[in-house]
Amino acid sequence: MTNSGKSKKKDQDINVGKKYAMHSKVLKEERPYWVYLPNSYDEGNKKQRYPVLYLLEGDAHFRSASGVVQFMSSGINGNCQIPEMIVVAIPNTNRTRDLTPTHTKIAYSGNEEAFLESSGGGDAFLKFIRDELFPQIDSKFHTLPARILVGHSFGGLLAIHTLLHEPELFQAYVAIDPSLWWDNQFLTHHAENKLRTIRKLRKTVYISSANTPKIPNNNPTKMRKAIWKFVKTLDAARSVNFRVGFQYFDSENHASVPLLSLYHGLLYVFDGFKQVGVESLPAMKTRFNRLSKRLGGDMLPTEGYVNSMGYTMLYAAKDVKKAIAFFEYNISNFPKSANAYDSLGEAYMIKGDKAQAIKNYKKSLKLDPSNQNAARLIQELKEKKETADA
Repeated sequence: MTNSGKSKKKDQDINVGKKYAMHSKVLKEERPYWVYLPNSYDEGNKKQRYPVLYLLEGDAHFRSASGVVQFMSSGINGNCQIPEMIVVAIPNTNRTRDLTPTHTKIAYSGNEEAFLESSGGGDAFLKFIRDELFPQIDSKFHTLPARILVGHSFGGLLAIHTLLHEPELFQAYVAIDPSLWWDNQFLTHHAENKLRTIRKLRKTVYISSANTPKIPNNNPTKMRKAIWKFVKTLDAARSVNFRVGFQYFDSENHASVPLLSLYHGLLYVFDGFKQVGVESLPAMKTRFNRLSKRLGGDMLPTEGYVNSMGYTMLYAAKDVKKAIAFFEYNISNFPKSANAYDSLGEAYMIKGDKAQAIKNYKKSLKLDPSNQNAARLIQELKEKKETADA
């Protein structure tokens, strides 16, 4: 194939993310990881930092999870329910070994199974994530310390194990139909003592349960009963800082429940982020300060949302002073945004402060030389200023 042919094919590709790999000294093997970056990641030179969603069993869920995150955060049709995030998916190399916290050969059926011989490597896998993967991700990408762990089935089991035994690793946990039946409900039996300490920490936990239909030689209630027993223990530990969310999806089974669970789980984790309509700037700052404190990273309102509040003040409320305050707040959050400076210039122009309008339009034009609107208004404002000064 010619070079032009290769280029043409590349132009036709739609990429969800990128595959990487690293050698793990802890696990003594090559470990792949896949990364989805948000739409705004390479937008100009903003260098915005993002929360990171770590996704267990990434080979199964990377595309769907990245799609959910992109839909909920990118502002399509004004839809901004959660912040834009980096998604780091960890594909399996030995699922049974890595995602189980204890060793047992007793399967869900109650019988011994040979494939469980390697079980019980969960702590080593967490050591890999903590000591090797975290530093790798934080050095390569613009990350915030706000981390969310998402796991389904065995992945949900490991997420709960992490919450109980190394809660500091993540600020939020989404456990989707977790396999808490594992090892005679080992985690449930040890949860109460652990939660006495953990409930004092700022953590958010979301757990879902599915309605798995009964099939021959299978007891679907075994999964649900284990989850509901654990959730009851969690509820008793609930506090102002320790948030617990639970949903039962009657119309979903174990295989179908991840998509809806992730959507609702992220809504719960980022409760307080979603746009609430017209609000004052102090109320907005208070709301996001609380969210930032809870998640351990600077959660910022989207540039578009703050900008829309500024224009609501400017044109609907006819309050130029409040509009300028919103636009200046946007610039403090996104100092490399040409659009933010353009909006502030417009507010000063309406106020009648030509000097400040010109100053901000010039900053916008410097950041975005293609901004012909700013170039035109700078010239018009200069002419009006010269006429007024004459």
